[in-house]
Amino acid sequence: MKKYYRLSELKDAFGITHEDVKYLNSETDISFCLYCKTTKIVLGGYQEGKFCAFGKANYSGLISMKRYQQTKVFETNKVSLTQSTILQKGKVTQCSFDNPFSVALPNKVLKEWYSAPFDKIQFDKIPFCFYPEERKSLLKQFYKMIDEFPDNKISLEPLSFYEPDKPITKELFDNWQSFTFDDVCIISDELIKARTYLSDNSPATLEDHEHLARITNTSNRPIDVLLTKLLKHFPADKPANVWEKLKDDLNKEPRILDIDEIIDEIDLDTLYWFDDNSEIKTIKNKSFYNLINKLKIN
Repeated sequence: MKKYYRLSELKDAFGITHEDVKYLNSETDISFCLYCKTTKIVLGGYQEGKFCAFGKANYSGLISMKRYQQTKVFETNKVSLTQSTILQKGKVTQCSFDNPFSVALPNKVLKEWYSAPFDKIQFDKIPFCFYPEERKSLLKQFYKMIDEFPDNKISLEPLSFYEPDKPITKELFDNWQSFTFDDVCIISDELIKARTYLSDNSPATLEDHEHLARITNTSNRPIDVLLTKLLKHFPADKPANVWEKLKDDLNKEPRILDIDEIIDEIDLDTLYWFDDNSEIKTIKNKSFYNLINKLKIN
């Protein structure tokens, strides 16, 4: 089995049709990823929800998607990202750890820049943002031009961030990169789980069964550690109550329950959380309820 497959390969290789893939996206917790062509990125991580950088590099390979992004590319055939997580660390090239930007920190893209040698980074999967644009605001320049126009009679809505008496300086802006459905891939671990979902929950081979057991072991996942701690404090809570407590906790600064910020977001029926490699994982509310009941038994 290859390390990953494009969705167009699945029918010939495994008999998985386009309709099967749509089912896996809408009805299971299978995670798909994107293939990113060679591009400049800024490597880093998150601190209090803000992106902190430690180096710039080139990268071509697989990158992760959040669940809502995955849903969007399946429904509209396209999705745009400014940040993601690299899934193939060995494909990072031309690393440099000096801050290449003249814009002061913190700014609206980067909170801080911590120079760190790439070979000292222990994580296999590393968050990144696409290389930001450093330029003057086009909107501010437009307002400046209107202000300075002779006999100006044009009335514009005031901008809270535009101060006409101050010079317009360079800023950092998010770099949006677009992907299409043709860029969607699935890694081998997720493919094995997908084949299980499509074959009445029975792995296709003994090798698949053994591998599935390894990759679905939940004994030490950050989400399980967090939930186990919560259940010690709220042993009588039903799964739905725990779900709502975590959802409310997301709006607190600092967080009271999820102090390590394991959870990224919670929408109507999906919880997004970070694993030990800072990769986004998802769990549907039904699976979440089952997990809570399992942890209570254990």
